[in-house]
Amino acid sequence: MSVKPFSCVGSARNELIVAIIEKTGGFLSTVGSSLIVSDIAKKVRNAKDTDPYQRIMLGISIFDILLSFLFYFLGTWMVPKETGWLWAVGNTSSCSAQGFFAMFGFVGEALYQAAISLNILLLIVFGWKQERFSKKVEKPMHFFITFVLVLAIIPLVYETYNPACGECVSRVLWGKCSTKDEGELCIVRGNEQAELV
Repeated sequence: MSVKPFSCVGSARNELIVAIIEKTGGFLSTVGSSLIVSDIAKKVRNAKDTDPYQRIMLGISIFDILLSFLFYFLGTWMVPKETGWLWAVGNTSSCSAQGFFAMFGFVGEALYQAAISLNILLLIVFGWKQERFSKKVEKPMHFFITFVLVLAIIPLVYETYNPACGECVSRVLWGKCSTKDEGELCIVRGNEQAELV
């Protein structure tokens, strides 16, 4: 599972800079999204009404916490230590977990961003009220969660979450073949068909 050192960032210095920026940004984003979740949760606990915009923001924030904390903040710590990446202390299981939550968080956050754009479009351009949006669009829209969950499970089943450039993403892991010609590569972990998903 060894990777050529610094093959993605050029040098040890650049690897350190990228790791620090990702961990700092991931931490700050996690804190910010946690505050949004906390604010909306207080409203629900105090029996105050929430509108679709706030519920969509809740969805965005939850997916952002998963992505920011498990992918950016924990970053290289979840990468298998055999890769040689800076601060890599994980294993194959932690890499698969990071890949799963990265896919789940990234796609879920993107879909909820689209939902909030649709909400604003319908409110401002077409003059909808939040109640109408809630009844006609919002409830079916939360089906995103099921879709994103299935999308994130597929690479998990096919063992396609593997280390790449100090993070774990959906990709096939290639390595030297034991039975083929010298220099030829074979799939060590994963499935090429699942990588295309």
